[in-house]
Amino acid sequence: MRPAAPLASGFLLGIALVLPRDAHSQAAAPAGTWALTNARIETVTKGKIEKGTIVIRNGIIEAVGPNVTPPGDARVVDLAGRTVYPGFIDLTSSMGIPTPTQPQGGPGGGGGGGQNAGAPARYVGLEPGRVIANEVAPSAADIRASRDAGITTALIAPSRGVFRGLSALIPMRDDSSAQYVVKAPVGMHMGFQGVAGRYPATLLGVIAYERQELYDAQRHGLLMDRYKAGDRGVPRPAYDANLDALVPVVRGQLPAFFGASNENEIRRAVDIAKEFDLKLTIVGATEAFRALDAVKAARPLVVSVEFPQPVEVTGWAYRAAQRRELNDSATRDAAVRKIVEANAATLNRAGVKFALAPGALKPNDFIANVHKAIAAGLPREAAVEALTIRAAEIAGVGDQLGSIEPGKIADLVVADGPPLGDSTRIRTVFVDGIDYDVIPSAVSRNGQRAAGGGGRGGEMAQVAGTWVMTVNGPQGAMTSTMTLTQTSDAIDGNMISEFGTAAISEGRVNGRTVTWSASFQMGGERTTVNFEADVDGSRMTGRLRAGEMGAMTFTAEKKP
Repeated sequence: MRPAAPLASGFLLGIALVLPRDAHSQAAAPAGTWALTNARIETVTKGKIEKGTIVIRNGIIEAVGPNVTPPGDARVVDLAGRTVYPGFIDLTSSMGIPTPTQPQGGPGGGGGGGQNAGAPARYVGLEPGRVIANEVAPSAADIRASRDAGITTALIAPSRGVFRGLSALIPMRDDSSAQYVVKAPVGMHMGFQGVAGRYPATLLGVIAYERQELYDAQRHGLLMDRYKAGDRGVPRPAYDANLDALVPVVRGQLPAFFGASNENEIRRAVDIAKEFDLKLTIVGATEAFRALDAVKAARPLVVSVEFPQPVEVTGWAYRAAQRRELNDSATRDAAVRKIVEANAATLNRAGVKFALAPGALKPNDFIANVHKAIAAGLPREAAVEALTIRAAEIAGVGDQLGSIEPGKIADLVVADGPPLGDSTRIRTVFVDGIDYDVIPSAVSRNGQRAAGGGGRGGEMAQVAGTWVMTVNGPQGAMTSTMTLTQTSDAIDGNMISEFGTAAISEGRVNGRTVTWSASFQMGGERTTVNFEADVDGSRMTGRLRAGEMGAMTFTAEKKP
């Protein structure tokens, strides 16, 4: 770690003595050694520890237990009153994948539009040899949104197509997720969506195309085996990246992740898997409760919580809807939603193991819908397992992720309550042993804007005005000034110190809690500092964090 130039004074004096990690453009840095003490630990696989310590060294969990002594070189963090649990794993992400160059149809070729003249014949869902690890480049905003919801790892693959390619499991870290791929390939991703304007466009065409490609892969594998055996006179098979990618699939060496949501799709996927002896993982499975006989034989499942949405109507249509009978289509739609929300609970009661996944939902909506599944009868403990260890096992990394055990990757969530608790708020997320503070969202677990900003309760704090901040730094008290403006739950403004004026970004009021960031030029380096404070009238009490320097406390008084 390279030190920045020493500075005489100012509220960031102590921070300027090291080069902190910028929360948005972080360079690769060693994770170091941590000791998270006095925490309530939900290990998922080894029960709960009411008061214990987790030691992290260079991104790996070194020790965990109630009687663990922090090493002498560890950065000790007292987490009394906090709960630590494994990071969640998203198995249905498509973040950071290049946009398709051609339109894609739905089942039966829907979607409209023919192939553009001269357009490159790529990304149309017919690329079993497509290596996602070579393409994926998620944005900082996507990574942070996932991480702030407690998601620390995501399986990346296109969400549509017949043969979608070879997926990659990547960590939600700021510096370079693609550089630190956890596993690739994880599986071959397939589905029933045809290609608009070209073969295969219809559902029958899609199934015929898939079966032919899989038969061709079987033959291609046999020809390759004969050639590699070294028999004199055996011709060398033609190079074919797509068939090469499918050979381990038809030999059961690489899982086939098959997108299948409704009952018919699930049964079709199971039939294809039986025909070719595929190592099948069904993804979606929204109507798995209708095909329990099939899914019990075809486990594991990745169950989407992307539930049907009610149709909003206004005006004449709304008035007409009010006159419908109780057993009309609107009532049936509501009943269907309830049944689908109980899908995971039904599978759990039937003894089917599964992971939960968002489908196309945004991270906050994903967690909100997991709460709906819990409300529909899924035990919280089963939901947590489905987001952690079950997801890790399906991705083939159960020995690396999914629980808090020595030797596993330090992907951890620090919160003020249990995982998926009704009022649990995530404070910090560790990815590969790197800590990231979480900016609280003003969205409730039901996906609605929360009253008073959705924070710790009570009406929303009003923070507009000029504040004098005092930081308790290593060189003593240090002072700066900030001016805030507030629009609903959003804040902006600037901070003034010896380093000049810095604009406030990502400012948010969440009940009585306020968070913001500011970027300062110090010693030739741009440093982002994250702030969090509780507001009590004209006084703030909080802490700031600047990368590996850790936290400092501060108070602020509002000028009259």
